[in-house]
Amino acid sequence: MAGIGSSTPTLNQALARRRGAPIATLLLVVGIVGATLLAILGYAELQRTEQIIILVRDVAYGQQIVAQDLSLVAVPAHRPSQLRGVTDPRQVVGTYASRNLTANDLVQPTMLMSAPVGQPIYPNGEQLQLNMVPFPFTIATLGPITHRDRLNIGYSDPSGDPDLCRTTHDGAALPSEQEIERRAGISTGYRPYTCRLLSSVRVLWIDAGVAYLEVTPYQAQALRALQAAGLTLWGERYGASSDPLPVLDRLDAGQLSTTERP
Repeated sequence: MAGIGSSTPTLNQALARRRGAPIATLLLVVGIVGATLLAILGYAELQRTEQIIILVRDVAYGQQIVAQDLSLVAVPAHRPSQLRGVTDPRQVVGTYASRNLTANDLVQPTMLMSAPVGQPIYPNGEQLQLNMVPFPFTIATLGPITHRDRLNIGYSDPSGDPDLCRTTHDGAALPSEQEIERRAGISTGYRPYTCRLLSSVRVLWIDAGVAYLEVTPYQAQALRALQAAGLTLWGERYGASSDPLPVLDRLDAGQLSTTERP
């Protein structure tokens, strides 16, 4: 009997157990509720979005951006830094494209310039270089051509005027007309000739059958002087990576040979 009685809890022990059970249960409930609330808040935060700006049409380099170029799309608020973008249209409208931009591009601060570039910009994004001028040249005889091509420019003189195109690109004098005729064994007066004047000229822009070439002011004036003299300008498409050819390279029928000229 004594052994059984010793294992029976006292009144204080029984009351302490009854008081501890609700506290543990309450703490468990509070923990579950807190975890649930945190999960709900975390899910809501992940679902939160904000609007960023995208382009709806192409904008060429140097062109001013207007409101009609832009649209807003909703994206998750938590996203990679590469997709942060610009969220305020007021920071974009009125700025200038720092490169060629295309539709659906996400607008980033690096795409924007606060002021226009100092040199003229063509619709394809090509920029006229400092101290250069555009020269219009018909592409009727050139075939398909793009602004990534280069042109060699020359002219033809049907009168055979010996005072034109008389030196090579390095300044060395060419044989006289009489010397050329003597070598050819004929004497028929001045012969028509053709002369390459410019090599590897950059194409800026093509519009309505006209290519706008980038040349120096002196080169543009020389080409216009040839046009004023009634001489025919000609051009040939040339690779952008090809070697520049000698300029002022004169050739007439009496100089032709069966071997290729260097």
